Amino acid sequence: MGSGELAESLLKGFLDKKFIAADQVWMNNHTNKERLADLEKTYHVHTTQDKAVALKKADLIIFAFRPADTSAAVAEMKPFLRRDQLIITLMVGVPTAFIQSEAGVDLPIVRAMPNTSASIGLSATGIAAGACVSEAQLNLAKQLFETVGTVSVVAENEIDVIAGVAGSGPAYLYYLAQSMQEAGVREGLSEASSALLVQQTLLGAANLLKQSEKSASDLLNAVATPGGTTQAGIDTLDNHSVREAVNACIHQAIVRAKEMSAPFSK
Repeated sequence: MGSGELAESLLKGFLDKKFIAADQVWMNNHTNKERLADLEKTYHVHTTQDKAVALKKADLIIFAFRPADTSAAVAEMKPFLRRDQLIITLMVGVPTAFIQSEAGVDLPIVRAMPNTSASIGLSATGIAAGACVSEAQLNLAKQLFETVGTVSVVAENEIDVIAGVAGSGPAYLYYLAQSMQEAGVREGLSEASSALLVQQTLLGAANLLKQSEKSASDLLNAVATPGGTTQAGIDTLDNHSVREAVNACIHQAIVRAKEMSAPFSK
């Protein structure tokens, strides 16, 4: 239910890993017929703007619409929601208890916070079970998101932290990549060369961080030798309080997630 960028990223990941088949999927949105037509053409899934058609035989429903649309969307879906359906919600700031209250039915609801790297099977996803979720249903949600990356099962009150660290996390790295590429061009590299060098550098560093038994701190210390070029760069980052800026960046994302949940507190 919803067909934005995150929904498409998950769809692509699920289909690529063959956890589900295209003919098992119905995509729905409220107003954008062209978007649905494009998804149907690209992924060969079913599409409809009729919620009854999308939900009638659904075993698992993913809420991927805007948080502000929650009350109206749940009201429209209410006649078609059943206790034997598993609902997974991707909406930042919307507690499972609010959805439960709006639906007026004891529904098994799992909150999930993936990121757009799901499209290539590399999402870092946090999931949390609502009050009516069984162990089997939580395991199903975990298996689903494991097809598109790693999964951390957390308490629902920790989902906002997941949003700030991992949900928004790719954007922080894109910001860093953009800055590094611009610096390379400014110092004389071509745009193509600078982009390739930065992409491969980030890819190599991420893989080494994952595969090595060393911590990020250990790897940093190993490459930033005293008096060298790397240490000169790190000293400059420290002088500009970049570490504090990163902490503040993540904190503000988490604060915003909590602010977004305020209207849904009942």
